Amino acid sequence: MAATRVRWIVIAGLAAGLAALLAWMFWPRPVEVELAKAVAGPIAEAVSDQGSARVREAYIVAAPVSGRLHRIDLHVGDAVSAGATVVAQIDPAAADLLDPRSRSQAEAAVTSASAAVRAAEAERERLSAEARRAESNLARIRELAQRGYATRQALDDSEAAARASKAAVNAAGAEVAARRAEVSRARAALLGPETEGGQMVTVTAPASGYVTRVLQESARTIAMGAPLVEIADSSGLEAAIEFLSQDAVRIREGMEAEIFDWGGGAAIPALVRRVEPQGFTKTSALGVEEQRVLVLLQLTGPPQAWAKLGPGYRVWGRVFLRREAKVVKAPLGALVRADGGWAVFKVAGARARLTPVKVGALTDREAEVISGLKPGDEVVVFPSDRVKNGVQVRAAR
Repeated sequence: MAATRVRWIVIAGLAAGLAALLAWMFWPRPVEVELAKAVAGPIAEAVSDQGSARVREAYIVAAPVSGRLHRIDLHVGDAVSAGATVVAQIDPAAADLLDPRSRSQAEAAVTSASAAVRAAEAERERLSAEARRAESNLARIRELAQRGYATRQALDDSEAAARASKAAVNAAGAEVAARRAEVSRARAALLGPETEGGQMVTVTAPASGYVTRVLQESARTIAMGAPLVEIADSSGLEAAIEFLSQDAVRIREGMEAEIFDWGGGAAIPALVRRVEPQGFTKTSALGVEEQRVLVLLQLTGPPQAWAKLGPGYRVWGRVFLRREAKVVKAPLGALVRADGGWAVFKVAGARARLTPVKVGALTDREAEVISGLKPGDEVVVFPSDRVKNGVQVRAAR
């Protein structure tokens, strides 16, 4: 009898141990996940794409008279100064006298070029007046913002308008210089009869910058109007970025931008100078046809910061669509799709709870969370298929 009782006790103990082992084996264990906290901080919504650097203002220096061109000693990359650097020297052909018809045409060209100079100067004065008005408006909006009567958006728009007006004045100044160079070229066309005695014609640089192309190098006989060299204004370097059309429609002139991944050091600050109205079709590396729009970014940083950047260099451009000083942010990898919207797995009581969220700006690393989270909330980053609503989780070691 005692042996039977012992046997049953042993069997019961083994059964209890087996049950405990099975319970331990099949008991749901917490899923190891990567956790991160929602934080409050600044965020910037931006779009970026590739493009290339180019010269905004390029000048083709042409021969003012027909004759014998001396060898041009300039080379690509040489620095030139407006009105000081000698670009070319030409011995006019003695037989190249102007007939009455040609002289009338040359005089009309001088009159037309002079009128273009006056029109460019008037446009510069108009843009200068608009720039002064934009500066006054900015000062007024800034004072109202300090008192709390103007929104941050109104202040940003006023600052962008002031910067755009200043850039337009600089562009108008370059236009005036170009028109004055055209006057000099038109007047040089009248030098034929007066230089019959062999007086050499000296052609100087119309703008300061550097030589980008030498179109005529060797000594030779040339006709009036033949292109000699191309000079680029070194201070007018800009970036032409090819944005997708769906991104370009959100970009406005005057927005802040930057040039990055250009091979130099820090990013170069820039402003959106123009969004071209005409798009074009471009085939991507994957063979997909894309509609793209050229957006021109004017570099605004100190020239020393991008001295090594030249025309034709490949660059990346980023345009900031919106900036906020303090928002709730979560890692971009925490977002999942749920019921046609965005959601996150928020950790509460060691369990993952699927929480719908409303998302604002998205960057390459973070997402603005308008509602659904508050600073300090823990969320699961890059949740696997094992993470379900209500499942126990623990931080991965």
